[in-house]
Amino acid sequence: MIILLFNQAPEIIEAIIFLKLPIHFQGSVDLTPVTVPQYLAIYYGWPSLVENSLGDVTAASNWFAQFDLIVLGDGIWKTTHGDHSKTQTIITNLIARNKKVFGYVDLGVSTQNLSVLQMQTAVDGWSVMGANGIFWDDAGFDYGVTRQRQSSMIQYCHSKNMNVIMNAWNPDDVFDGSNVQLNSNDIYLLESYLVSNGTYLSLPAWKEKADKCANYKNHSGVKMACLSTPTTHDQFLQAWFGTAMYNFDYFQATDITYSASNNRLAFTVNPSSSYGSNWQNDTITSNAANTYFSRSTESWTLSISGDGASWGYGTFTSI
Repeated sequence: MIILLFNQAPEIIEAIIFLKLPIHFQGSVDLTPVTVPQYLAIYYGWPSLVENSLGDVTAASNWFAQFDLIVLGDGIWKTTHGDHSKTQTIITNLIARNKKVFGYVDLGVSTQNLSVLQMQTAVDGWSVMGANGIFWDDAGFDYGVTRQRQSSMIQYCHSKNMNVIMNAWNPDDVFDGSNVQLNSNDIYLLESYLVSNGTYLSLPAWKEKADKCANYKNHSGVKMACLSTPTTHDQFLQAWFGTAMYNFDYFQATDITYSASNNRLAFTVNPSSSYGSNWQNDTITSNAANTYFSRSTESWTLSISGDGASWGYGTFTSI
């Protein structure tokens, strides 16, 4: 038997075929399947008032149901909250439609500094409401959080069959080192993704962090969600295409208050849901000036362009 390397010279392949020798191919690489970003909704307003629902839980449920993963705001798990009862009905309706609903709890020490018991009580409250998991905000070391504090609360959620979303600016704070308790059903949030409150952010810094998150995703299976706050359509396109080319799992474009000030929750359809089946490589390429980044499937090239300060956009072109 002839063992033929995947990149063997064509003339050698032709000779082997002519001689009708048995061939075994070695060294071929499986291509990474395309993951189209699903719809994320982080919403800090009153759920029953979303987008002029005016307390109508059916209307509110129908609006939220456009999204795949919904995060609801701080304190609604408390029975004393003014929208608690209606939110519980909304959660029930969304779960029945196979949507994922997570509840907010602050993990920070320099912020709310909740005790372990207080955090467990909040988790229990969201669990009673039917939530699938907990959104842990301020979860990085920059907020005084330790790995032990992270891991104990992640384990507590898992013990209640709930998953977690971890919001920490530096992904190393969540993934690097020992006692990492995250599993493939958990999610890491990349906040201020490419655009923050209408301001373009550094593209080299974006790529450095996104590369790191892609590696963590590949090694741990943890899903990645991207949250951007654009104010123009070009900014939206840059953030969405920057999410899609990394094969990240969820995306949201929203306002900087995450709906807390106005109960508005925009739903913007993905620019495309069909741009190929497999990526042709596992790296994002860039030009020397770091103003153009791209990745190709078998049929389309997705790209973003910009200077990280005054202009930017995203697009795709057919191959």
